[in-house]
Amino acid sequence: METESITRQVIQQLLSAIESRDLRAVRRALHPDATWQNVPHAPYEGRDAIMLLLHPILCWSDRVQWDVLSSSVKGVTGWYERQDRFWLAGAEYAVSCNGVLTIDPETQTVLSVRDYVDLGEWRDRVNPTLGDLASQSAEAVVARHLDALRSGDPIRMSADYSLDALLARPNARFEGWYAIADYYDAASSGPDAQSLTFGRIESLKSDIVRVRWHRTLDSADLVSGADTFTVYQGRISHQHTELS
Repeated sequence: METESITRQVIQQLLSAIESRDLRAVRRALHPDATWQNVPHAPYEGRDAIMLLLHPILCWSDRVQWDVLSSSVKGVTGWYERQDRFWLAGAEYAVSCNGVLTIDPETQTVLSVRDYVDLGEWRDRVNPTLGDLASQSAEAVVARHLDALRSGDPIRMSADYSLDALLARPNARFEGWYAIADYYDAASSGPDAQSLTFGRIESLKSDIVRVRWHRTLDSADLVSGADTFTVYQGRISHQHTELS
């Protein structure tokens, strides 16, 4: 395959991963030593730093669509004119970018992103909404999470967790967003993906709530229990499950 074809394919993998809102796919599409710079600001250096940058906007978005308006590729470098669109809290926010991306052909991952964008104007529009989401009550965050559980969509189920969240089940611990997303991938399609009925959200402290639940199959209760959630800055940071 010609170098230009590989470059286009690798860049498209990143763009598709971003639109999926699956942080695992985004992380796989980035080189471990990748950099991301919103020019003229300092770059984010390393894949983990980039994930800290992308996690809030991707996980709080109900939908993401990055429209490529024009593109040109030479060797391992691509020039992509884009309209980056995010749907947050029922409204669309869009920003125009001219991106210069390079790839590592050996690992077929994106090595660097330089976006030329009016970041100040973008922040003026989107930051109030992000601030509102970060200051949501624990009850509101958990209510959104319960709606996601009812949807059966693993990405929606994972979206409300922080990157370093802990999900503690009676016989298992899932540490970090990526492990929690893997858990929901399995749970949404496995034998335990049965009907869940939730009780009301009980406030224990300003940042801690509890939800009682029971799982049924053919109208018969299989198991019941309660989940206790700790919420920090609009994200679930800790969830502990107890069985009745």
